[in-house]
Amino acid sequence: MLRIATAQSPITSDPKKNAAGIRSLILEAAASGADCIHFPEAALSGYVKSEIKSWSDVDWEALEASLDEVRACCAETGVWAFVGCNHRHPELTRPLNSLHIIDRQGRAIARYDKRYCSNTEITDWYAAGGHAVTVEIKGIRLGFLICIEVQFPELFMEYERLGVDCVCLSSGPGLEMFRIQCQGHAAGNCYWLSYSVPENGRAGEPSCFIGPDGKTIAQCEHNAAGLVINEIDPSDAKWDIPVNKARHWRRKARVGEIYCEQNTS
Repeated sequence: MLRIATAQSPITSDPKKNAAGIRSLILEAAASGADCIHFPEAALSGYVKSEIKSWSDVDWEALEASLDEVRACCAETGVWAFVGCNHRHPELTRPLNSLHIIDRQGRAIARYDKRYCSNTEITDWYAAGGHAVTVEIKGIRLGFLICIEVQFPELFMEYERLGVDCVCLSSGPGLEMFRIQCQGHAAGNCYWLSYSVPENGRAGEPSCFIGPDGKTIAQCEHNAAGLVINEIDPSDAKWDIPVNKARHWRRKARVGEIYCEQNTS
């Protein structure tokens, strides 16, 4: 069983301010017994076109120092953190839109780079990542996606094949359709889904946590920094049908062998 916090943090163009908000929520998650906490897209760095107007405006040293502060907070509290942050890769001409996976010792053990960038992103701003990323915490496997990738069901099906128990989708301001799609992906693949968006989403949908039956279990308040904490427990009897029955049946159905005897055409 894993206790996961889904965060709704304020995002500005100042990584030091963003880091302060992130650390505050990590401390709150730790006080509530969470094992890990999931943050929105670009939670630490700010997002291009909104908080960031030009890459020339970015102080990369200050951003790295702020990331070090977040890592130190994870080590202090023993809480894992999945933090949205622009990442400058030495072999690429453009930065990546990334999620840094920081373990309970404060080590950056993995990084998910957004693979399906929007037309504007890939034309003017970002380079694209190339592969799925999973981590396992207390026997629970997590996968990661970012924002517009909610539009690509093949990514969610890929994570089902990789055996994840939960997908963490970090996004910008929460869109109603994105949340509806998250519920559909969770129900269709029979796993949990954490949907994290910024506090400054105006009238948008808030951060929420969705069960493997597609129903929203809990959500943050509208337009307020905060978090919701939930448990991922595949052994809980209330999840027996989606987790232990429907998911395995759908895997067999996709292979198709169970239908061969009935198919006489």
